Amino acid sequence: MKLTFLGTSHGVPAPDRYCQSILAETENHGYIIDAGAPVFDCLLRQGVDINKIRAVFITHMHDDHVDYLLGLISIACWYYTDMRFDVFLPEQKGIDAVTAFLEATLGDSSFFPNDRVRLRLMGEGEVYQDGEMKVTPFPTEHLRAQNRPAYGYLLESGGKRVYISGDLNGEKIDYPAFLEEEPVDAFVVECAHFPAERLAERLKGCRARQVLPVHVWPLEKYDILRQAESTLPCPLAYPADGDSYVI
Repeated sequence: MKLTFLGTSHGVPAPDRYCQSILAETENHGYIIDAGAPVFDCLLRQGVDINKIRAVFITHMHDDHVDYLLGLISIACWYYTDMRFDVFLPEQKGIDAVTAFLEATLGDSSFFPNDRVRLRLMGEGEVYQDGEMKVTPFPTEHLRAQNRPAYGYLLESGGKRVYISGDLNGEKIDYPAFLEEEPVDAFVVECAHFPAERLAERLKGCRARQVLPVHVWPLEKYDILRQAESTLPCPLAYPADGDSYVI
């Protein structure tokens, strides 16, 4: 499995960082987790075959995770008509909003809806599987105060396992307990909603073979995490926009 970080910033973009989006690739297919970066532009500039995209998974409906989803869907509907993929959103009102926006901007029912780009509701207990990739959502309490869903995603392919945390609850740093009970090959964890010291302390029980912090803010947290590396059981790497890691 190959991970390419299309965007690594926190809630707003920066001169050298788009908002969050990650591309996971298997031999034949591609999967996008969050769409806070200008996804389609990034795919083209990375030289990715856009027709290999099979699914998009949104962790939660904050704008820095979904802002460029509409552009990706729209251009697939009216121009790149060989693209076929599913889009998993965590809330029905997100599906309704995307549908209404596309109907308004495309203005022609021959473009959307169609049988190539399919909007689906993701929920706890749902599992995506296509023969090359299995994706399982795990709920977080990031939007607990609003009584709204948010998820992290476990990606499994070719014997490799990667967990992408999505945004977490700042009080609990509530990534799943299984990360302390069984190994994963990589753990992509956010670090915007709690102090870096608290994340480092929590990671002492993590069994990931590699930890990749993203969504980091303020940037001083990078120094704190680097200083804590010697106390942790797993190595850390620090993705920048455009970086790729073969897992």
